[in-house]
Amino acid sequence: MKGKIKYFGTDGIRQKAEAFTPGFIQAVTLGIVRYLGNAKEDESGLERPARVLIGGDTRESTEWMIRYFEEALETVGIDHGTVGVLPTPAINYAFYEMGYDLAIDITASHNPYTDNGIKIFERGDTIGGLEATMPGGVAFSGTGTNDSGENLSHLVKKYPYGIKLSQSGVNAIENALENESGFDTHSPEFREDLHEDALSRYLDHLRTYLAQFGPATTSVRQKPDFSGLRIGLDLACGATSVTAKQIFEELGAEVIAIHQDASFGEKINAGCGSTHLEPLIQLVKEKQLDFGAAFDGDGDRCLMIDRDGQIIDGDDMIVILANYLGIPEVCVTIMANKGLLRWAEKTGIKIAMTDVGDQNVSAKMREDGILLGGEQSGHIILPGEPMGDGVLTALVITKILSEAREKFQKEDTLLADYQTIQDEKTGKASENSGRILPTLATLCQNFQKLPQTIKNQPVNNQTKQAFRNLSETAQQFITTETENLPSGWSINIRASGTEDLVRITIWGDDAEAIQKTADTIAKRLTETVFE
Repeated sequence: MKGKIKYFGTDGIRQKAEAFTPGFIQAVTLGIVRYLGNAKEDESGLERPARVLIGGDTRESTEWMIRYFEEALETVGIDHGTVGVLPTPAINYAFYEMGYDLAIDITASHNPYTDNGIKIFERGDTIGGLEATMPGGVAFSGTGTNDSGENLSHLVKKYPYGIKLSQSGVNAIENALENESGFDTHSPEFREDLHEDALSRYLDHLRTYLAQFGPATTSVRQKPDFSGLRIGLDLACGATSVTAKQIFEELGAEVIAIHQDASFGEKINAGCGSTHLEPLIQLVKEKQLDFGAAFDGDGDRCLMIDRDGQIIDGDDMIVILANYLGIPEVCVTIMANKGLLRWAEKTGIKIAMTDVGDQNVSAKMREDGILLGGEQSGHIILPGEPMGDGVLTALVITKILSEAREKFQKEDTLLADYQTIQDEKTGKASENSGRILPTLATLCQNFQKLPQTIKNQPVNNQTKQAFRNLSETAQQFITTETENLPSGWSINIRASGTEDLVRITIWGDDAEAIQKTADTIAKRLTETVFE
């Protein structure tokens, strides 16, 4: 396919829900057929139908989009199963474990309910998906050769998990959306509901991962025990409503959950979740909880709130995890706080940087063998995981905190015993040691953030496309604003890959000044005509 990508952004297709008409869904289905085929070989070499698993989040349009996909897939002869409402990482895990060739995840992540989207995952260990895992992104055909006939199969890296759809798959769907029309469909004779099976497999995965999680320097892993912790969870009226509270309580935590609703409707992300932290901050402070965790609508990201209301973002969590695991290198995006560079310099940990998007982070991690990566927004890709998982991230951070507190309490007991003996010898009472119980903030206290602000400016589609495609007028705007910055400041102006926004990020040495500058640039942006 020639030309620019029209429908796929940084995280699949995302648009207004009403744009996902039956004809649109049918065209996507035809693109899948062109890419995947409608038949595969099983382990014995016999032909079988291709298999696709469907699921999504809780927005009202997800329910009928699932139905449209079921009808379209049924008509073209592809086997399909439905898991209903599940977090994105759960769908990605389940489709691979259940032997499906592809997963269709219907979600618009952190966007409002009026939007929806399509994320597609494929197996990382089959020819259909291997193009995305070639070093340098080298494309090849199903025979393992490139367009010139050169055999590249020896370079192929196979991954035993689901990965985001390769560029070849994206191109096939883009081409179908541009050139294919809808077709007559019929309803499935049998609708297979696999929600409980997929949910059970995913929860087992969380338990197993958490039990095995720990520093490489220690062979014995502590059993996760969250008893004594009081935790707030904001489930965004989204997909984590079916997973998060259950697993935290199972591990012994006292949980207060807000915005827990797994029904299809209009509530998802509405003043809640990881993009609206105020309710969780209020809950944590009013109930004097140890911390809180907020997820987005599809559960692939997480932000946390410390006991005093301090926000613990993706950069903080990368530091907490790297400090704990003792790993040599992490991967972040260009949007990371510049204080990470100073932290890396002090600790000797290397930092690899990519463009914005968790798919860019995961691709770089695969290519360079980096174990940990993520984004400031809360997408954290843990060792051995193919993508961000908000619930799993919150679980491992909680395990790290619980272990730190257990160690603190043992040391405190020993110290108190020692002080008692000394007091008896001297006949004087010792002063309080002043030791502070570990919190999320103390776990990343060797990371000092530098002033940074992000201004999300709503724009019309013409302006967004100008910045997405870096038109001449957009490039000139970026150049001018960069040149006008004070010495030592830096700026990033880019179109959002998921919403009708232009994001203006500024790093500098004065928090108030960079905020005023971002507001001024945003005003100029709205007054400029971009072509």
